[in-house]
Amino acid sequence: MKASKKRLPVEFNLVARRVICNNESAFTYECGYILRKNCSLQHKEWRLVSKEEKFPLRHKLTTLFDIDVENENVCKVIDSYMARSWRNFRAELHTYFKEIGGPEDPIKAKTKPPSYIRSKEDWEYLCDMWCEPKYMVIIIWLYVLEGNCKKKVVARGKRKMETRNGSKSTIRYHVELGHDVDSSSGHIETWRLTHWDEEKGWKSTDMAAKYEEMKKMRNEHSLESMSDKLILDKVLGRSFVRLFGWGRDPVVAGNIVGSTEKSKCPSYDELVDELETIKREHEAM
Repeated sequence: MKASKKRLPVEFNLVARRVICNNESAFTYECGYILRKNCSLQHKEWRLVSKEEKFPLRHKLTTLFDIDVENENVCKVIDSYMARSWRNFRAELHTYFKEIGGPEDPIKAKTKPPSYIRSKEDWEYLCDMWCEPKYMVIIIWLYVLEGNCKKKVVARGKRKMETRNGSKSTIRYHVELGHDVDSSSGHIETWRLTHWDEEKGWKSTDMAAKYEEMKKMRNEHSLESMSDKLILDKVLGRSFVRLFGWGRDPVVAGNIVGSTEKSKCPSYDELVDELETIKREHEAM
C-alpha cells in the first residue's frame, strides 16, 4: 500500500456479511487493532456500544482501506467483524483475570491490569462486572458446560472430513474459484476442492463416496428442483446446520420432485402458530 500510495481495496459479500478478497486477513487484524486501542470496554455487550462510539472506529478503517463507511450495508459487515474482535478481546481479558486470582480477590486484581488494555478505568469496570452475582451464576454454568466442550474438542479431532481451506472462509474460497455465491450451482465443486488434494487425493474413502453420491444426485435433479447447497445438506447429513460461509437454501427436501421423504423443517404457518403459543405461555407466566 505504501509503495502504490493507494488504499487497499475490499470486496464485501453483504448477504453473508463477510470480506471475500485477499485483504480479508488484513481487514480482520485492523478491526481488532482499532477496537483494542480506541474503544471503551465499559459496556455489558457490544450491541450496547452507542452509534457515536462506533462511527469513529469505522472511520479509522478508511485510512488503510478503500471502503464506504456511509453505506449502511457495509457498516453492518464492519460491525460484525468488530463484534467478533470485541468478544475475543473480552475473553482474553477474562482469562487473565482468572489467572491472577480475580474471582477470589477482585481488589488485588484491580491493581494488576494487563499491559495491553486501553485504560485502568476499563479494567476496573470489567473486574467489578465479573464479580457481580448474576455474572458469577453464568460463570458457574460455563464451568458445568466446560466438560461438554472438551468432549466436543475430542470429537472434532476424530472428524473424517477436515477441509484444506486454511484460514480462508468457504465463501471466499468459492468466489476465488470464479463461482457466483448467489447461484444454485458450483458449491459441490467447491466442496470437492476443499477436501481433495491434487497430489494426495481424498483424505478418506468416505469423502470420495460422498462426492460420488453428490454427482449422482446432481445428474438426477435439475437446478430448479435441487440446488447444490441442498444436495450438500442431504448427503452430508447437516439438514439443520448452517453450512459455514453460505446462507441457508430456500428449497427444502419436501419440495423436490420425486422425493418421498417428508421435510422436517417447519413451514411458515407452523412457525407463526408456535410463536402465538409461546406468547400466550409468556403472558400466563
